Amino acid sequence: MRTTQSAASPLQLYRIFRRQHPRTAIPADYVTEDGFRLGRWQERQRVARMLGTLPPQRIQQLDAIGFMWSDDDAPVPAVSRADSKRRRMLTEIAAYREEHGNALVPANYVTADGEQVGQWLYRAVKKWRAGALPDEERRPLAALGVSPGPRPRGPRTSAQHTGAGVHRRARRLSAQARS
Repeated sequence: MRTTQSAASPLQLYRIFRRQHPRTAIPADYVTEDGFRLGRWQERQRVARMLGTLPPQRIQQLDAIGFMWSDDDAPVPAVSRADSKRRRMLTEIAAYREEHGNALVPANYVTADGEQVGQWLYRAVKKWRAGALPDEERRPLAALGVSPGPRPRGPRTSAQHTGAGVHRRARRLSAQARS
């Protein structure tokens, strides 16, 4: 989302940043001089590719400008199209992160459609802590900022908390990734 208009496209802004800072990781909160949230845009591209919603021609465009798919040169984790439940949950976690700036989804978090994202994530993290979460399930969670470590202490959210706004943003994530 731009706070001011710019004639440069996100691809051009990314290319300019890479020319000026070839080996620098772009922080998620990085904003260009003209107000474009380049760090958030980069994260959307990464998440969309991981979830398989980024079109092949967009991947080619990004590869052509030297897009860094991860900050640590690790390959982008992929989520199988056959695993629709996990893809839905990861999409909701990505939308939650987009809205809240982190992936600390409360255990009682339920979307407006009734998806129990918080419980699904709680069970996945519990398995991760026990060493029972397979690598292909752990890597996408880690890419979204989920950790098996202890959660920060603080006030809990209401048991009635729903993610109506987050659910709408989940649908927009793939559309934003293409812009």
